[in-house]
Amino acid sequence: MTVKIITNIILIISLAAAQISLVSGLPGPVGNLNLVLVALIFILGFSNFAFAARWMVSLGFLLEVFSFLPFGAYLVSLGFTVMIANFLLNHSFTNRSLYSFLALTGLTTVIYEIIISFYVLIFRQIDLAGAGKANNFWFSKLEPIGLNLLLALIIYYIIHFLGRKFKPVFLKKS
Repeated sequence: MTVKIITNIILIISLAAAQISLVSGLPGPVGNLNLVLVALIFILGFSNFAFAARWMVSLGFLLEVFSFLPFGAYLVSLGFTVMIANFLLNHSFTNRSLYSFLALTGLTTVIYEIIISFYVLIFRQIDLAGAGKANNFWFSKLEPIGLNLLLALIIYYIIHFLGRKFKPVFLKKS
């Protein structure tokens, strides 16, 4: 039991450090990749909500410590996103196929981006008229979606290669 706890703490700190120091410092649109969100989706898919919630709170707090956003932005956005993802996973997606993980990753990325943008708009009191008229604002929100989908695809096939528990489902014409 102690080994599991220590292993989880090391993995949480490593994931948060990779997101904060490595990914956010990458140039161009690759810096919009969200390792934490994709990891939480896979943790939720492989385990239960309580385990994913512990990871969410731990990762959210570590991201809050090193963030310039208002305090609570990551905790609130990750919390709502994981709750919505759990609801979708339990009530909308019937299996753990590639398509389910990609759809869940895409939907949760959209939800996460909307929540964190709304949170920042409220607490930083940014001009709503100026935010809605920004030409590249909505287009720039497509970059994280595509990057997270690509990362989810890579992680899914790595997991499929290492353990044959999950199968990519391809529809066959009959």
